[in-house]
Amino acid sequence: MKNITRNDANRWIRAKIMRQKRVYEQYFTVKEYGTWKRAEAAARAWLAELIPLLPAAIPREGRLTRRNHSGVVGVSRSRGLVKKPDGRAYECPRWIAQWEGCPLHGGLSWSVKQFGEEGAFALAVISLRLKSIDRDRVLSYMEKILETAEFDEISRMPLLSSSTVTKKRSR
Repeated sequence: MKNITRNDANRWIRAKIMRQKRVYEQYFTVKEYGTWKRAEAAARAWLAELIPLLPAAIPREGRLTRRNHSGVVGVSRSRGLVKKPDGRAYECPRWIAQWEGCPLHGGLSWSVKQFGEEGAFALAVISLRLKSIDRDRVLSYMEKILETAEFDEISRMPLLSSSTVTKKRSR
């Protein structure tokens, strides 16, 4: 039941929807409606009446949230914590590109150690733009655009500075 929550302890149904950062919600108690079925039907009716009056929902893909630290939707930095069987742990930081439909569960990552901070970030951005997990394709595309306006645009994008990474880690 999308947008509807049942609270057995307090015996109510809540209908809730959010549009343009504003929450619309209404409670339907079993005491008021007599049965769970009637309370739920009233909640559905309320939503059916309200939804056509609301502005369209903002699509999730491409939405920049406050949790995003790279400035690019779909690109994030990972500490890449690796634990050895003997218990030792070390970091292998990387920039990761993720998009809806990406065949790699955790996204495609690019090592900061191998490509440098800016190089790994640029490769993640290019992977996202191409929506490709083919590393050779992404690397050859980056070589192709190195001296172009497209690469200049990518290199001007905000990315985490080392001090920000350290502060984030220490929380």
